[in-house]
Amino acid sequence: MRTLFLLSVAFVFVVQGNTSAQTGMPAGIREMLLKGQYKEALGAFDELIAAHPDDAKAYYTRGSIYSATGEFEKAISDYTKAIALDPRLAEAYINRGSALSEQKKFDAALSDYNKAIAIAPKMAEAYNNRGYLLSMQNKQEEAIRDFNKAILLNPKYSRAYVNKALSLSVLENRKAAIDVLTELLAEVPDAYEGYMNRAIQYEASGEKKKALEDYNKGIALDAGDAQAYLSRSKLRDEAGDHAGAVDDCDMAAGLEPRNAEVYYLRARAEYDLPDYDAVIEDCSRAITLKPSHNEAYILRANASDLKGDYISALKDYSKAIELYPKETAGYEQRAVAKARQKDIVGAISDLTRLLELDPKNVKALMMRGDLYLYENKKEFACEDFKRAEELGNGAAISKRLFNCK
Repeated sequence: MRTLFLLSVAFVFVVQGNTSAQTGMPAGIREMLLKGQYKEALGAFDELIAAHPDDAKAYYTRGSIYSATGEFEKAISDYTKAIALDPRLAEAYINRGSALSEQKKFDAALSDYNKAIAIAPKMAEAYNNRGYLLSMQNKQEEAIRDFNKAILLNPKYSRAYVNKALSLSVLENRKAAIDVLTELLAEVPDAYEGYMNRAIQYEASGEKKKALEDYNKGIALDAGDAQAYLSRSKLRDEAGDHAGAVDDCDMAAGLEPRNAEVYYLRARAEYDLPDYDAVIEDCSRAITLKPSHNEAYILRANASDLKGDYISALKDYSKAIELYPKETAGYEQRAVAKARQKDIVGAISDLTRLLELDPKNVKALMMRGDLYLYENKKEFACEDFKRAEELGNGAAISKRLFNCK
């Protein structure tokens, strides 16, 4: 399964044909690497290195496997051994730089990328990775220059296009980012990551229809990415295609059944259908997988409240507030539920706490003002309407003129 990658570094992972540079890599090891059977491949390379301790590329390849499994200290050790045996093995410098970058050792990583470029100035991966490092340090203009060099050296190098686009988006130039990804798709029409990342840029630019089209094209190329279905699900739900959004979440659930966000997003779409029983069931699944998922508690509470189960709703709102006491959503929704049950004092208390956290929340001011009116506390109500008016709420003007002297 491939996932959407944003700024990304490349580990140069070369699998030789049937032999390594010195020893002759057994075809069986090559097959393990191609299939991603890293544990088995590591065992085989341990034996290979024991038999041929002076084989630089054997150390380099084992280091690449360690990088792929996230064991960066072991990877760095193997790359360092490879470099000691072959100081002009540019790939080892690139991969050591990438591993050092993962450990936030940016100066050492930059040194390795510079050495790789000095040895192999036409290796696109070195420029891409140095660009990635610069982007991580928020040196976007310098990063873009490196991504441009990588693209010049290899016009079909999709990762460099994607990284350049992300640097441009950090600079808030989304149009240029979209143009870069369009260039990628002209060079590589089946570049899945091009469609996915262009969809992200379109969505951020408010061009939801174009974003949806790109998600459709990307999913047609690779139906194995749960995140792609979830991203499309959000857009479908926003566009009113709630059943389509549920279908996408169903596909994502099949791919990642233990991803809490799958069930939460499906519950959101079910809420809009509406199907409150399904909402409660899916929110419960999300909470089981991620007990700190306050949004799932709030959504489940909303569904319970609409079904008339006030006790369950109040319990879930309170849990969401307990988890994140500085988030305002739980207070707002609990206040609405309390007001519906004529617990006006409790509702006002929640809105007061919300306004302590967010003094410019016009909606809360208007709600609390209405509740004060209900309690015949016009002085407090008029003060809330006045504050809401000062914050630009037009409805507050008529409220104040009608109710206040």
